Amino acid sequence: MIGCVKLFNGNFNRGDYTEITYYDDADRMVDPEEATRVRIREILADGSVIKESWGFCGKVTRKTA
Repeated sequence: MIGCVKLFNGNFNRGDYTEITYYDDADRMVDPEEATRVRIREILADGSVIKESWGFCGKVTRKTA
């Protein structure tokens, strides 16, 4: 899937994982090289999201006054 990476945590046998998705300024999911924002979610095997974080990355463009 474009812009999505799944990392299996230390509890691999239980099925817990971390999902990282990458977005551009228009909120479209993109490849990491084109991203300006990232969402990282920690998910239990049953699908429950236990933590979600957002941040800036890659090609951040900011307007200056």
